[in-house]
Formats: sequence, structure tokens, C-alpha cells
Amino acid sequence: MSGKETVRVSVRAVVETTLHESDLSPAALSARRMCEGAAAHRLRQSEGARTERAYRAETALSADYEGETLTLRVTGRADALLEREDGMAVVEEIKLGEADSPLHEAHRAQAAMYGHMLCARDGLDAVCLRVLYVDAEGGALACYEREYAAEALRAEFDALCAPCAAWEERILLRQRARDESLAALPFPFAAYREGQRRFAGSVYVAVRDRRRLFAQAPTGIGKTMAALYPALRAAGEGLCARVLFLTARTTGRRSAMDALARLGEAGARLLCVEIAAKDRVCVLERRDCRPEVCPRARGFYDRLPAALEEALERAVEPGGARYTTQQAAALAEKHALCPFELTLALAMLADAVVGDVNYVYDPFVAIEGLAPGAALLVDEAHQLSGRVRDAYSAVADAQALAQLRRSEGKENGRKTPLYRALTRALSALGDAALEPEFASGRMKEPPAALDGALEAVRDAAAESLSQGRGGAAVDALSLAAAWGLARGRLDERYAVLTQGEGKCARVELLCLCAAPEILAASRRTRGTVYFSATLAPFDAAAEMLGSREGDMCLSLPSPFDPARLQARIAPIDVRYAQREQNAPAVAQAIAEHLRAHPGNALIFFPSYRYMETVMGLLEEWELPGTALLREQRGMGEEERRALLAAFEPGTGARAAVAAVLGGALAEGIDLPGERLQNVIVVSTGAPQPDARVQAMRSYFDGMDKDGFFLCMTWPGMVRVVQAAGRLIRTHEDTGALLLIDSRYAQRRIRALLEGTLIGDALRASF
Repeated sequence: MSGKETVRVSVRAVVETTLHESDLSPAALSARRMCEGAAAHRLRQSEGARTERAYRAETALSADYEGETLTLRVTGRADALLEREDGMAVVEEIKLGEADSPLHEAHRAQAAMYGHMLCARDGLDAVCLRVLYVDAEGGALACYEREYAAEALRAEFDALCAPCAAWEERILLRQRARDESLAALPFPFAAYREGQRRFAGSVYVAVRDRRRLFAQAPTGIGKTMAALYPALRAAGEGLCARVLFLTARTTGRRSAMDALARLGEAGARLLCVEIAAKDRVCVLERRDCRPEVCPRARGFYDRLPAALEEALERAVEPGGARYTTQQAAALAEKHALCPFELTLALAMLADAVVGDVNYVYDPFVAIEGLAPGAALLVDEAHQLSGRVRDAYSAVADAQALAQLRRSEGKENGRKTPLYRALTRALSALGDAALEPEFASGRMKEPPAALDGALEAVRDAAAESLSQGRGGAAVDALSLAAAWGLARGRLDERYAVLTQGEGKCARVELLCLCAAPEILAASRRTRGTVYFSATLAPFDAAAEMLGSREGDMCLSLPSPFDPARLQARIAPIDVRYAQREQNAPAVAQAIAEHLRAHPGNALIFFPSYRYMETVMGLLEEWELPGTALLREQRGMGEEERRALLAAFEPGTGARAAVAAVLGGALAEGIDLPGERLQNVIVVSTGAPQPDARVQAMRSYFDGMDKDGFFLCMTWPGMVRVVQAAGRLIRTHEDTGALLLIDSRYAQRRIRALLEGTLIGDALRASF
């Protein structure tokens, strides 16, 4: 026993330490090339099994390299092993190429690594290395063969491993400094808040035991720190590779990065990185990732090591290194790198990664290698099932396809393959809309002609991107790829929904339940924590997020004094059929509340339409000193920020802002103290029973579940509690809450408020 630590790396990672590509390729082209290459590999391997002697595909091999302070265990799967007629072993490396493809040194080096592994395993004196370039059908285009002695292969193996081992030793030294700092890290506050220690302890157990934790953690207990602190302590003990903090909102990412900064101030030497959307951080006026266009893509991999070395050096300093979106952009600017791709590279080295849920759960956006071995912390987990469900669904919409075709025509003319493919898709959708089954609103299978047309759109869009045409091609590829994914997975968990006709025809492949996908992601982690202020009842959460034996549940009470919240109910019937008739009564109840309770107010409605109706009535009445404002459809972040500025002190008239339940103003905003003193919620928040909701309800009913509760009642009350939660944000806050709906008198509805500050305040008012 050497006493050295063993680090596992792949053959490809070893070779790419020194023999890497220079330029960054567009993601769409890289993904397409990988798919084509995988298919070509399989076809060649099938042919080799028929025609070659002792042909064995995908053979696992490994060998060790002894560095100064560690053992590098190099592993991989040789594309193929076979024998020549004279009995000599052959290592075959298969690559997608062209007829005149020259021998690429990195490809030969990969074959040499496997050659050494085979010689070491089987005691061979020599092997033949073959690098075979094939076309998309697996046919041979160019072949390079050469015999190598075992000693020469061993020498090359060592030469390739040495720089990789040096880099891994540097990473290990940094990790040891991190672990020492975490072992001595105190909780960064003088004391735990009420419920915070209990939550933190449960997070640690979930990571230690590789379990899933469902936690209802209300505002005020400091759940972000209570999740990050124990998970990072677990990382320092070797219980997980890194901590992933995922959230659906920018404000959640900001809170997590702030918490990590506080841990750094307390002594943690961490490397932390925030991942933001590629379009948001791109330095070009119009994103184009081709190296011949973007100077940040050209030579990216040549300049990347210096940036990573700088990050590692900062991470071992007191306070560690935290790369927010802005700080990562500054590092990228310094080294002339793509900011987004730099953050991805940093994430693979980081101790804590903060980003959107898409980076684990969206099949088109997920970052490969990020989740396995990590502790996964999912904030605002009540939104997760909907986000993942949408990621696995797809829509073919005539209006969207027509807009893409117009854009393509303006950019590149009407004779391009993409323009013609989009025309064919529009025609196929229009023809399908004439069928009686289409008019019924639901089909057993999507139209076959539309499947073929969208496949052609995908291929044409990918080809357009490879030729440097962006714009419509990017969106067309996304639409068609999503359709292909959903179409390939179509089973009882999907519904094919149709609506409209002609230029308004629409087909949706709707994923009805994403629990299996969510559960699959958690199986790759070293523990998953789903937490939110609105996650109970846990049996409902388990239906939407998946469940398995050993799952843990934790419900924490609100730390705030319910006496600081005045809560009451106005029992007006606002069910859909009665809304218009009772709009004056609703407006009257709102006006009376505003007259009786000073301070700014947020008023939440079940829809924009009903908001317009009721607010129109209020504007006709006299509410002296009150500015009535409204959230608008499709508001951007800057517009919302301008609207919320009305709540700032010293703005004159008090503000009463109308918004919709489930919208951007109902979650993730913080208006403590005098900025917000009233919240009014109209309805129990249940979504409109449209075709999507009805399809999901029918699915759960067919599974002997309560579809109405899972798809209507529960998500509606989640919206209500989230909206009402904007009111009391600190122990000093006070406020008044008005719930307008006769259904709040129902026992089942009131039961969903139990354990929340709203439920406690309502109980105190009776």
C-alpha cells in the first residue's frame, strides 16, 4: 500500500490535458456531431463483429499511473479490440471523419493509452494501433495502423499522464485546504433561528445517508443558510463531491451567493460559481458561437487553463473565491473567454454551484457530469414539477412556425432548406387540423406527416447553423428537437392535445407527470433536499416529485408571531361562473380593506381578465391618496422593478399594485417593513380547468389518485400561501391579509393553511 490517494480519470480527460481542441464549437453543432458519431460507432462495431476476427466492442480497460502524491487510475472503454490473421492484438479507435481525414494526434494518443492498458492486462509484448475514420453509416474512409512495443506504449502512457496527475494533485491540495477550513467552520451567525438547526440537521442526514428530504421551511428561518452550511460540511467530510443549489428565480440565486459569501467571511475556503443563462452573459450583440465569428470561442481551450489556475489560486486564499455572474464575466474578460463556457468549466471544479433548475432537470440544458456525486439542494421546490413537465413537453403551433418562416425568409430568403421545411411543417399541421379527431381536442397519436415535417425542420436548422446562419435556425432547432424528444417518449404519461384550425392550429405533446424524471435525477446524487415554504402535504409533493423508500419529510412552523398578522376572510363566491356577477362585491371588499388599513398593498387576482374587471371598478370609486397600479402581461424584469419602485418610502401616495396569482410578483420578491403592509388575495388560486389541466387530472384519476386535488386544489393553495407570504418577512413586520372567496370556509381548504402563518393568524381571529 502506497498510502497515496487514488483519483479516477478517463482516458479522454488524460489526453485532453495536453492534446485538446483549440476552438470552442457551437453547442448545437457539438451535440449533433456527438449523436452522429455515436451512431457511426455503433454501425462500424456491428460491421466489425461480422467481418473481423475476435472483434469485441466497448471493452473496459484501466491502468494506474503513480504520481508524486497520488495514484492516477485511468479508465475507459476501447471502441474495439480484435485480432489480425497473425494473432496480433489490434486496438481500434473509431472516429467520425472525411475521406481525406489526416491522423489526429489526440486520436492516436487515445489508441496508445488503450494499447498500454491491454499490454499491461494481458502481458503482451506489442499491439497494433488502428485509428479508423468512418462516415455517418460506419463505412471506412481512412485507416491508420502501426505496431507499437509495450515499452514504448508504457512510456507514452506515463508522458500523457504526468501533466494530468500534476493538475489533479493541485486540485487535491486545494480540496484539502477547503476540508480543513470546513472542519473548523462555525455556523456563521451567533445562534440558530427557531427551526433552523432542525432543518440543517435534516439536510446533513439526507446527504450523509444519500436520501431525499422534503422540507416545508417557511420564510424567516433562514433556509438558504440552513441548507448550504450542513451540505458543505458534508462535502468537507467527503460525503459528496460538491453542492448544487438550484432555484427557479434570480432572487434565489442571489440569496445563495450572499450566503456563500458569509461562509467565506466565517473562514470557509471555497470555490463557488453562479451559472446564468448563456444569452444573458454573451458579450456579442447577437450570439454566434462559431469560432470564425466570436473571438472568445476562437482559441478558447488554449486560454482556459490560465483562468482555471487563477480561480484555484484564489480559492485557497482566506475567504475563498466566489464567481457571481459579474465576477465570472470579469474573469472571462481578463482571459478573453466565453463567460458562459468559463462558468461551466469552473462548475466542474467548484465546491458550490448556484444556478437554475434547468441545469440538472432540462434534457436540453442539463450540464453533463454536474449532478452525479453532488448534494442537490432545490429551493422553491413547489415549482419543480411544472418546470420539468414543460421541459419534456413540446408544441407545434402554426403561428409560431409562421413567425419562424417569416424570420428565415427575411434573413436568408425563401429558397433555403429551412424555409421549405417550415413550409412543409405548416402544411402538415394545417392538413391535420382538418381531421375530425383533431377537432375533438385530443388525439391518440400526433399526425405522422407533422412528425416527418418537424424532423426535416430539425435537420435543416442544424445544417443552417453549421453554415453560420443563426436567428430563426436556433429557435427552429429548439422547437423541432423538443418535439423529437417528446415524440420518442410518448406513452401513457403523455397526452396529444389539439386546438384551433388553419393559421391558429396547435398540437401539444404534454407530459402529464414528470415524477419519474425528477426521481431519476435524484438517484444520481448523494442526497437531495427539496424545500419550499409551500411543499406540504407531503403525499401530494411525493406524487409530483416522485418517491422512494427512505424519503424524509420535515415541516417547520413559522417563526413569526401570528399576532403580527391580521387575517380575515370575505366569503364572496368567486368561482369562475360567478366572478363577473360578484365583481362589484369583490371591488367593494377591496376598497373597504384599503380604507381601513393604511400602507401599501398587493392585490392578487386569479387572472388578468378578472384583474382588469375589478380594478376598472375600483378606479371609478374614490380612494384618496392611493395610486392604483397593475402588472401587465409579459412584463420584463426591468418593468417589474420599475413597478415595485412604487413601494419605496417617500414616493408620496400609497401604492396598491394588482397582480396575478402565480406570477412574478407573487413569489420571490421581498418588501419588508413599511414597503408592504397589506395583501389581498382573490380566489383560492386554482388554475383554469383548461385542456392541459383536465388532461393531467384525468391521468391522476386513472391512477386512482385525487386528480382534482393534485391539479387544482393543491397548486391553487400553493399560489395563495406564496402570495400571502410577501407580507410578513421579518420579526418586526406587521400587516393585514384579506382572503376573498367563500371556499375558505371549507375544511379541506383551511386544512392546507394549517402549519402556516396564515393558518395561525386565521385561527387567532376566530
